[in-house]
Amino acid sequence: MINVTLDHLGFDAEEFEKAFTAADFDRCHELVEAGEGFDAVLAGARVRLRERRYLETIGALSDVAVPSGKDRIARDVLLGAALGFTRDYVGGRRLIARALNDLSPGSEWYYDAVHYLGLIGWMRQDQTEAQEAASTELGSADPNHRARARILLSWVALRRGQVLLQVDELQKALDELETAAAPDQQYRANALLTLTLLCRELPLHQIAERARAIFEALPWTSGLRRERFLVTRFLAAIDELDGNELAAFAGFRKAARLAPSEHWGVLCFLDRALLAKNTGEIAFATEQLQEAHEIAQRLSWNEVSGEERSALLVLAELFAYSEPATAEQYLARFRTLSTSVIPILSYGTDPRVKGFEAYSQGVAWLHLGDIGASTAALTEAWSIFEDFNYAWRCALCALALYEATSDQRWIQRAARKIDSWPQSWIARHVACASNSSVLRLDKIPPAKRDVLELVRAGRRNSEIAEQLGRSPNTVRNQLSQLFATFNVRSRAELVALLSKPVVSINEYAHRRRHS
Repeated sequence: MINVTLDHLGFDAEEFEKAFTAADFDRCHELVEAGEGFDAVLAGARVRLRERRYLETIGALSDVAVPSGKDRIARDVLLGAALGFTRDYVGGRRLIARALNDLSPGSEWYYDAVHYLGLIGWMRQDQTEAQEAASTELGSADPNHRARARILLSWVALRRGQVLLQVDELQKALDELETAAAPDQQYRANALLTLTLLCRELPLHQIAERARAIFEALPWTSGLRRERFLVTRFLAAIDELDGNELAAFAGFRKAARLAPSEHWGVLCFLDRALLAKNTGEIAFATEQLQEAHEIAQRLSWNEVSGEERSALLVLAELFAYSEPATAEQYLARFRTLSTSVIPILSYGTDPRVKGFEAYSQGVAWLHLGDIGASTAALTEAWSIFEDFNYAWRCALCALALYEATSDQRWIQRAARKIDSWPQSWIARHVACASNSSVLRLDKIPPAKRDVLELVRAGRRNSEIAEQLGRSPNTVRNQLSQLFATFNVRSRAELVALLSKPVVSINEYAHRRRHS
């Protein structure tokens, strides 16, 4: 945040700065509690901002006499930031602007004021203001300042849909921190967290190795518990996509031990349940699902505002296979959640999150027998993931859409999208679907089905027309439509495709309708 030296009597400023840049917030609180004077108040506010305890920060800074001079400037910057983080953008901007009137690039609070103004701009969806603030901060001599400016620029890139630029800015942030004499470890952890998330989503194998090396070397503290948990979870997911499923199971188990809340713990059980289900370990998957279900039932989800709320959708997705009523309950519970999210969290406005939600809902609806709603949700998820080039997620959407529609083009799309992860269980599922595609003849109108059966029997167009009492032109048109339906270009390809297994309808939907 800042490199200010607080040197008034009664407060150990030097020790505080060491603990602060190391993200040792327990030690920071000890020093603040032992300190005296306004410097201790400011130091406490800095720590609480890092811990996202914004209301406490506002209370502490509002409950003291308004100081003058340098102390007033510092108070305006920190209080303005806290107001901004609680959506009082007008009040936050006013205080920070007042501070900037008395600051210049050589002043100790100048770049902090600029940075918080940029963050408020980003939260207000003003990407130009955020970018201008970050560009100004890149002029700082402090590599920690430049690193956080790069992180802000990565968030701007995210909002603009420039995912590869986001990756580039995060790498530059980590490069800046490597040059710092005392790198701010929370900035490093934040940059690493987002970069690792992107390595989970994109085929960035070399960058993932760099992220893993930074993770192993970073001196994790209690102040970085959330970041450590999330990076551990993302690295396990990278192992899963690389086909190293034993390492993935171990990583997810390690993440569960680090979970910062029981809600996150539920998602950890579901990580393992999904991996087990998709790799054929059905008994273990069932066990993990039941553990997650029991915990989820006793928790309140109303105030959950981050990614952990997606556990409800995954629960619905998994229960849809065996307990439709339970799945419906989890979908309903998710729909009742408040949309309120801390504004500094990109989760609140990230369009990718809508894709994650649409996919889980689509899969759940598919296995609940609501094909129309499922297809709409999965198509929406496909579109979002394709915009961000989230290829393996596109492959999953395509597999589910094939199951919903029997349109073989989805299998081909899935194969193209999963090409960068050839060892993953997703690639195996795509290969299996490609090799044993099931044709559902109930989807084909009776008139075309008659043509299909005669093509299968080797009849020529003229013979088909004569036997069915139709014109050759009608038969030719119906055959062209069948080519499009099965995504083939010739009679030979169609006959070969028709040699694969045939079923009439989705067995689960049939069972549900008649239950």
